[in-house]
Amino acid sequence: MAVTICGMPSLTCQPLPRQSMSDALKGTWMDRALLLLALLAIVAIWFGIQAQIAAGPARAEIYHADTLLATYPLPQQGEKPIHFQVEGDIGLVNILIDAAGARITSSTCVTQRCVLSGTHRHAGDMIACVPNRVLISLRGSAASRFDAIVE
Repeated sequence: MAVTICGMPSLTCQPLPRQSMSDALKGTWMDRALLLLALLAIVAIWFGIQAQIAAGPARAEIYHADTLLATYPLPQQGEKPIHFQVEGDIGLVNILIDAAGARITSSTCVTQRCVLSGTHRHAGDMIACVPNRVLISLRGSAASRFDAIVE
C-alpha cells in the first residue's frame, strides 16, 4: 500500500517512497554529536551532585516535612552517641546517631519499615519514616560504599 500526497485538484497524486524503520531512525552526524553531548552533560551533572553530597565532614541532617530540624556530625569510635526525638505527623520518632551510623530506633508508624531498614552510614543514604514525614539524610565524607576493591 503506497501512501499518497495530493495537492490541489489540478495536481496529480504522487506516492511517497517507502522507508524502513531503521532508515527512518538513522540520524546525521550532528544528531549523534548532540546525543553524545547530552549524555556527557548528564554524567558530569551526576558526578557534580555526588561530589557535593560527599563534601565536608560526615553529618546527619534530620528533617520534618521540608524543615531542617538538626544537623549532627557522625560520632567517631568511642564518642558518645546522639539520641534525638522528633514529633512526626502521627507520633514520636526516636533517632540514634553513633559510630556505626544513623538509624531510627522506634517510631509510631504501623509498618516500621524505617526501623527495619537498620543502620545507614554512607554519604547519600537516607532513612525515611513516611507516615511521620521524618527524613534523615547522611551527607559528607562518610565511609566508602565499597567494602573491598579487587584487581
